[in-house]
Amino acid sequence: MPMKRAKFTTPLVEDPTTGKTVPSPPNGDKEVGYVVSTQDYIVIVEGIPSARPYNIIRTKTGGRAIISAFEKDRVEALMLDSERPQPGDYFELSDVELRIPLNVDLLGRMINPLGTALDGKAGLPPGGEAIDLDIVAPGIDGRAAVTEQFYTGITVVDTLLPIGKGQRELIMCEPRSGKEQFFLDVILSQKNQNRICIYAAIGRSELEVKRFSEDIQTYGAAPYTVIIAATSSESAPMIQIAPSIAAALAENYRNQGKHVLLILDDLSTHAKYSREIALLANRIPGRESYPADIFYQHSSIVERAGNFNDHYGAGSITLLPTIETTIENFTGLIPTNVMSMTDGHILFSANLRAQGIYPAIESARSVTRVGRQTQSFIHKVLSDRIRLLLAEYHELERYGRFGSELSAETQLKIRRGKVVEELLKQEPMTPISAEVQIVMLSLVFTGFFDKQDVEFVRTYKTIIITTIQSGMYKTLVEAAKKVKLDELITLLTNQLKPLQEACAKPIPAST
Repeated sequence: MPMKRAKFTTPLVEDPTTGKTVPSPPNGDKEVGYVVSTQDYIVIVEGIPSARPYNIIRTKTGGRAIISAFEKDRVEALMLDSERPQPGDYFELSDVELRIPLNVDLLGRMINPLGTALDGKAGLPPGGEAIDLDIVAPGIDGRAAVTEQFYTGITVVDTLLPIGKGQRELIMCEPRSGKEQFFLDVILSQKNQNRICIYAAIGRSELEVKRFSEDIQTYGAAPYTVIIAATSSESAPMIQIAPSIAAALAENYRNQGKHVLLILDDLSTHAKYSREIALLANRIPGRESYPADIFYQHSSIVERAGNFNDHYGAGSITLLPTIETTIENFTGLIPTNVMSMTDGHILFSANLRAQGIYPAIESARSVTRVGRQTQSFIHKVLSDRIRLLLAEYHELERYGRFGSELSAETQLKIRRGKVVEELLKQEPMTPISAEVQIVMLSLVFTGFFDKQDVEFVRTYKTIIITTIQSGMYKTLVEAAKKVKLDELITLLTNQLKPLQEACAKPIPAST
């Protein structure tokens, strides 16, 4: 597209910096530049000699743009508002950087990346702390080992795919695989964990974000949750800066000694908007037409998470970046890039979700590289036994399809494998503590289910969990992390009577 040259009609003066003749600024004490070409939300501005990366410049009507690149005597800026300046319009240098009022209580609020309230509540005060979009992640001297488990309240995650506090675990999912409900459940499970949750909606639809915000309010998670929304109706530059703003907000709470859960939903959409900006700016495209620095853009954000020492307030940022794409594109550039910079991944399947399974996690194809070291000893041993049982079950099930006669031992392993798969399923909005998870899964090895079918487990699972959580098993639940697994199984075997009695009662029609 040919460059649209400015047609100046205002009085001309000589720019002392460049020596060129430019229109006189509207106010002699302000540093200004003039638009020489435009390309949708991208503007090329001559002047503003003291501009720095990510400075904010404003038009005469208050439209904001963020400086994104430099040439010899001009700068490239991205419009953050809907305004589209024309050649000849002028910009003036605004605040040094983006600012968010971090001194204000943002918990329970939904804001956009510029700090504008989107929840219908009172607006935020102007000014605030400067946000550095190009901050360098802390080095090894500011970090601490990841030694404590981050509990999600979801059995299959806490047992088979544990996440450590400060870990970066990628959520890979297909559309309509239930990740929104998963995020909501994880946030709700932090209610009594003294954690701050930050959910960044990156290019999501307004309807999705509004529904998620309403659920956060309805189920009581608002007092410890902040939503940063750069929806699909926002401009591409606003969506591009959203992850950096969310990370900066997380770092602010971390420096106060808080433990933060940061969810970036999702980075594949962020990459698409970054590609759009780069192509519109005529930058040389890389693989799959993404900008050459897309790996840096994502890695510089991901590396800001972790567990930190006293240099950074002894806080932590546990990061759940999301890649939403189809199963055929899981080996594409963006999924593999983000996979390489995280500490594992959890794979969600739309096929499992369509079968009514929640959470729709394919545990056999998911990985956690750090979380296993954070589990309690009994939970780790139980996890190994469950994994081995599931592996044997799937292998024996395949052999059983040939119609060969199966031994009693083989039939027992298959029955127990089916029971475990059913126990790992979980209803939404029903977090389960780690101790109850341990006791519930240990039941499989007591023989409690050996004469029952899967329908029995499906029918009485809620009753079983409720009974374990009741006072009758209080001592056993408290001991769940203090004894060895074999000791727990023995203790549990001797106390099966309350569970047997609870499961012998008929289920009310409403249950």
